[in-house]
Amino acid sequence: SYTSCQPVIVTKNNPSTITMAEYTGKCFCGAVTFEVSGDPMFNVLCHCKACTTIGSTTTPMHIYGIPDGSYKFTSGEDKLAIYKSYRTVRVAKCTECGTAVYQGPEGHPFKAFYPRLFDGYVDGTSNKLPDALKPKVHLNYENRAWDWNDDIPKFKSLDPNDMVNNDGSPCIPCPPADDK
Repeated sequence: SYTSCQPVIVTKNNPSTITMAEYTGKCFCGAVTFEVSGDPMFNVLCHCKACTTIGSTTTPMHIYGIPDGSYKFTSGEDKLAIYKSYRTVRVAKCTECGTAVYQGPEGHPFKAFYPRLFDGYVDGTSNKLPDALKPKVHLNYENRAWDWNDDIPKFKSLDPNDMVNNDGSPCIPCPPADDK
């Protein structure tokens, strides 16, 4: 479990933070279906302006970064319309139901899918994410609408050295484990 000021480096080389998996998913109406597989580049709650604007919300957007070549559309790719969002961010929405299926900065080698669209965990009774899909960090926490008092590590920006506490104050590095 995370305690304040313990850095968590989220990389493909840290298996405790990234889980290799295969998921299928679809938009709300089912016209667009897709598969994602392999190691995600990130699994985060993003508080940036682009993400919160795409979601029309004050809460962070849960995004799951999949590198190009690790996702494919199994139906309805022709039903996706690409919209310009904030700066270089583009969002793909189903033209039938309007569901945002993925987003990402133009020219970058990944798409950020939304785990909420993945099949298999929403059964009408429980809509809780399985542990493997729960976000690993908060990013761009400096843009939050309010403080999030959870155990998920928080980073002021994209800089892995900008870790902050739940209230947004900078983390003072913790002493080494040997000194505790």
